[in-house]
Amino acid sequence: MKGLFPEYSEVSDSVYKRAWKEATFVFDTNVLLNLYRYQAQTREELLTILAQLTDRIWIPHHVALEFQRNRLRVIADQGRRFSDVKNLVEKSRASLVSEIEKLQLKKRHSSIDPTAFISGFEELSREFLSNLDGLTEVQQGVTGPDPIRQKLEDLFDGNVGAPPRDQPELEDIYKRAEQRFKFKIPPGFEDRDKDKSGPDEHLYGSLVYKRKFADFLIWDQLLSHAREAKITSVIFVTDDGKDDWWNRIEAQGPKTIGPRPELINEARVAASIDPFLMYDPEGFLKYARELLSAQVSDSTLSEVRDFSKAQAESLLSIDFVHQAETAVSRWLRARFGDDKVKPNSGLPDFMVSLDGSKHGYEVRAVRNPGEIVRRIGEFLTRDYPVYADNSFTTLTLVLVVNNDDDALTLSRRIRRSKSIPSVDKVRILIGVMLNADTATPGFIPTDELLLKDRASEDQLPTVDF
Repeated sequence: MKGLFPEYSEVSDSVYKRAWKEATFVFDTNVLLNLYRYQAQTREELLTILAQLTDRIWIPHHVALEFQRNRLRVIADQGRRFSDVKNLVEKSRASLVSEIEKLQLKKRHSSIDPTAFISGFEELSREFLSNLDGLTEVQQGVTGPDPIRQKLEDLFDGNVGAPPRDQPELEDIYKRAEQRFKFKIPPGFEDRDKDKSGPDEHLYGSLVYKRKFADFLIWDQLLSHAREAKITSVIFVTDDGKDDWWNRIEAQGPKTIGPRPELINEARVAASIDPFLMYDPEGFLKYARELLSAQVSDSTLSEVRDFSKAQAESLLSIDFVHQAETAVSRWLRARFGDDKVKPNSGLPDFMVSLDGSKHGYEVRAVRNPGEIVRRIGEFLTRDYPVYADNSFTTLTLVLVVNNDDDALTLSRRIRRSKSIPSVDKVRILIGVMLNADTATPGFIPTDELLLKDRASEDQLPTVDF
């Protein structure tokens, strides 16, 4: 069988080193947009490497279009983070003072004087908010000059692929993508339902683009460019962690081997690309430091790794999260009545009012049961105490999975976990989402776990499985 299945063979060190010397580097949209999310040092180091590779970098036309269309949204999202943090600090400060005042320590305790502590905390809060205001002033805004955009446009000047010729060419690509999606041929098949939860089309240059086909369009443009330019070695850099790009094996947790074998095979057969290599941003920066002698600090690698890990841990599309919340909302209304269930702007997602008490329901969509346990622990120890202002009698963390196997796995992991703390008034409810590909997804509870030192069970709303 030697040589018959090269897409399943390991790539030798010599091939890796040769590729880094000769390959064309192709970047996904998310890598460019991440420049607005990274710290200044990380951003500058990545831009410096792109400049070092200026004669060997290229992006498909659809990457450039997606970058321009989404740039302002990412900038606005970063700006909202400042407001979110400010509101959180101010709410925490007010809540702390209020809760300490409720204890009436001056009247009820002769030794405890919280005055100095409150004063110090308020001073620390004022200093932090003042620094935050300073950072807000220099934060990239949605209007005015955009130095990141200018640098990228300069770097990729002449290194952007051609747009589709006309709508018939795009429609042909869409038809091929639809056929591939039926058989889960990568890339892009995990986006096949993006058109079911909202508008899918947008118009640019008299052409109608559909977002569910974006990944395949980028891939198709990459292969077309390689054929036309006779490029035989490609390194693709993406921060897309979905399984329709990466070959993952379950070995005491998911292990990423490299690009999907189907992609390696198609690149070789359809475009004579050999080798086709793929990296996430951390891998790209790490090997750039090693093989290109690029200046990449350990702090940059750490930041990029943490950011990508946070993205990959959830593996959640906005659509899946929305579907999970919709399904749980329908279930709550069916159980308790429309008049008793209200959506909530903060944490938790929903409030159920029963006999003068309020019960919160926080919904978390889960695509990776193996990672959620640690995140539950973080939520209960870090986020929950900040928001838990005693406005609800109980809080239910609703974990929504895709199938019964994931529900069972999740239940076992949570029951065996020692990292989930004992928190009063909190329970965990696991359930499966049904009919996720429809406009009316359903939710079926499968397991309920009450944490130690919980509120008595008669305080909890009855759940009928």
